[in-house]
Amino acid sequence: MPLVTPALAVSGLSVAYGAAEPAVSVPELGLPPGTLAGVVGANGAGKTTLVNGIVGWSRGPARVTGSVRLDGVDLGPLPVHERVRRGLLLVPEGLAVFGTMSVEENLRATRPHGAEAAARAFPVDRVFTLFPRLAERRRNRAAQLSGGERQMLAIGRALRLGPRVLLLDEPSIGLAPRLVSTLLEAIRRLVDEGLTVLLVEQNVRAAMEVVDHLYLLERGRVIADGPIAAMRDDPRIVEAYLGSVRP
Repeated sequence: MPLVTPALAVSGLSVAYGAAEPAVSVPELGLPPGTLAGVVGANGAGKTTLVNGIVGWSRGPARVTGSVRLDGVDLGPLPVHERVRRGLLLVPEGLAVFGTMSVEENLRATRPHGAEAAARAFPVDRVFTLFPRLAERRRNRAAQLSGGERQMLAIGRALRLGPRVLLLDEPSIGLAPRLVSTLLEAIRRLVDEGLTVLLVEQNVRAAMEVVDHLYLLERGRVIADGPIAAMRDDPRIVEAYLGSVRP
């Protein structure tokens, strides 16, 4: 069987600030096409720094080294906007929506760059099919939406740009349990349709219900990873995040 080129392949990624030791150091991370991989860990584990490093963005001056390949192509020193053009998109925890614009205006104002991205981009109606609640609220200003609805809108805007790989940073933060399930199930449907997603989640139990592969991050280092079937019984996951030790 021929080898499958990973949709996203990260090797030797290091993110350091000043003269300090690297805040994140990940030797290898790879996502086959159509995979939903999760990155979990405690607050301060470096999850956000990791995904920011992958897209080439930082909150402050940082030394970012290593290789990031998208569908086998090395992104090298490309800046964030060029990585977005190539199809590597991050939906940050901060919810990138325009509060004074309606839901539908937010979506229609977001357009892909170039013919290839346009071919991958989700039409507005498809976003509404994925998130029916947005269709119901299409004429409401984004500032009037609940936290869960704004998160759906932020993801919808990213889908409008035609991602090859979508990185989601803590999409469930601050949401009620019912909305967490709704949101993660929608992300799972996207993956089942062929999108590749790297999901950063603090809600480990919820993430484990939808991901194919799990990475456990601690102090900026991957201390365990594997298929979800194996990671469910990893004692480091069970003891720290699931609240009990399985017999």
